[in-house]
Amino acid sequence: QKAYDVATIRSVEPGEGNSEVPYKFELLGWQTMEEGLVIRAQGKGGGFRGGNEGFQPDRNEVFKKFSTRSMRPVINFETCIKCTLCWLQCPDTCFDVTPDGLYDANMESCCGCGVCEAVCPVPDCVTMVSEADFNDNSSQWEAWQEDKPSYQQWMTALVDKQKAESRTHGFHHIGGYTEEIAASEDA
Repeated sequence: QKAYDVATIRSVEPGEGNSEVPYKFELLGWQTMEEGLVIRAQGKGGGFRGGNEGFQPDRNEVFKKFSTRSMRPVINFETCIKCTLCWLQCPDTCFDVTPDGLYDANMESCCGCGVCEAVCPVPDCVTMVSEADFNDNSSQWEAWQEDKPSYQQWMTALVDKQKAESRTHGFHHIGGYTEEIAASEDA
């Protein structure tokens, strides 16, 4: 009540107030504005790099998910058996087929869901690690090609660090979700 009593109301005269020009943007008309949120589909038939250069699916240049990621996969290319499960099961089609038939996670597309780790039949071939350990989205396969011993050392250190920590969410081990459900039912 006290604030109401001391408040005054007056008209703002021309020339008073903020002199900044408000931000302007193009307003679409009823004939040019599309209904709802539109994310353009990718065309069919693209992605092959030519010859034996591998396959990289077409991706939307605007719609990215990696900014919400808290974990990302690291891949042990030495133990990969090229089973294609990570490539087939990834909901974001983030795996690119390399010229030698391995699968490199494209970090521009990965949302960090952990499906690739869950479906991989080879222990520690695909391991989800903390996103905080990275400062870019560069190709792991290219790093492995450049210096295999250094990549193995780097990847092993990340995997060991992740195993020492407890995950707050996501896939932990095969049967983990069943154990969580049973524990909650017993409580």
